[in-house]
Amino acid sequence: LACAALSPRCAAAATFASVGPYGEPDLDWVAGMGEDNVREFAAALEGEDALRPLHEDFAAGIREITPEQLRDELRTLLTPVDAAALTGEYAAYLLESFRVGFEPGVGGWLDDDLAFTRPWGFAPADISVPVQLWQGDQDLMVPHAHGEWLARRIPGVEVHMAPGEGHLTVVDNHVGEVHAWLASQL
Repeated sequence: LACAALSPRCAAAATFASVGPYGEPDLDWVAGMGEDNVREFAAALEGEDALRPLHEDFAAGIREITPEQLRDELRTLLTPVDAAALTGEYAAYLLESFRVGFEPGVGGWLDDDLAFTRPWGFAPADISVPVQLWQGDQDLMVPHAHGEWLARRIPGVEVHMAPGEGHLTVVDNHVGEVHAWLASQL
């Protein structure tokens, strides 16, 4: 969304389960989030010294588990639909993605979480390129209210509220459609 608002080279943008800006008076930012995210973002608001140990503990734990155990590791963030999807090859892929992402450390994740809780530097109303917004209504990582909030504020946004889908399934089920749409915008 930042590229859509600020980059003159951005032709279009799409978002899956995007958070809304933190601190907006009409968006209860953590309402409907899973327990681990509530704790994580409370630490982000305290700053890096509070947040880094949470991330490092998670990253260390991820190194020791199997794909079959990933669902248990993420249990407070998974609705039944996401938990059902997190099996087999998909669980192995996601676990490997975590491991590779954490090889250089947790700095990228830390930066993301801190950025999520800071001013964006633009308003969604500043976006003038085509945008697709996808949001599942069964999402404990980024609750449905975030998608609804953004949908009301991004001019001309093409909204896809996906009933019965969660954080993981909305991406897995629609990434091909989104790629095709983005390619059609060039």
